[in-house]
Amino acid sequence: MKTLSWFKQTNCSELNIYKYKSVSNDNVIASTTIKDPDIIKEIMNRIQELPTNGDKMKSFGPDVKKTSLHFLCNNEGSEVIEIYNDKFKTPSTGFLSETADKEKNLVLDIEAIVHPELNMRLPKLKDHLFKFKNFRVKYTGSKHTPQPKDGPTIGPTNLNYYTVVKDGEANKMNFSIFDGQLPPQPQAFVIDKKTYYILTYQGLKNESLAPNYFMISDKEPKR
Repeated sequence: MKTLSWFKQTNCSELNIYKYKSVSNDNVIASTTIKDPDIIKEIMNRIQELPTNGDKMKSFGPDVKKTSLHFLCNNEGSEVIEIYNDKFKTPSTGFLSETADKEKNLVLDIEAIVHPELNMRLPKLKDHLFKFKNFRVKYTGSKHTPQPKDGPTIGPTNLNYYTVVKDGEANKMNFSIFDGQLPPQPQAFVIDKKTYYILTYQGLKNESLAPNYFMISDKEPKR
């Protein structure tokens, strides 16, 4: 029996993600490009953790959602992975009948990367630009300070850095959000006289965000 694999080549330098209007309409409603090799490798590794042999065949109507991931590898064309209605099309051309958390969370993360929305959990991808209607946001890194060896017991601390951009690089705001003994507080910013919040600890529905996610909210969170 032929061994199936998600990728024939894995040394990929660029990932283009396209979200289409539907499976029957190739109009691209959202797209993004990732060139960071670490981010690309992480996404590929998460895909490879999924079973390759889909045990269920599906037929789709014209309004089914479709997203495509195009990995450009070694200047030898691309590897294409497709998602239909929040399910990965496996190398066997079938789909997994059971939705495991690995598949569900990966689909949610890819949707957030290509088409971010307010009050959506966003993966912390360093320097990736999340594009909203009136502004763009990126997580730019963090600084970790360990517990002082001979000092008082205050625990480790983190500073997480974010940039909000409106109308080009000339109009941007930089934020550092402190994470120490107490949970980090929401960071407010104003765009076109409307207040938004960067959430890094807990989402609006009490979902956990730390340490790998953040959220841009248009609602003042409960404290």
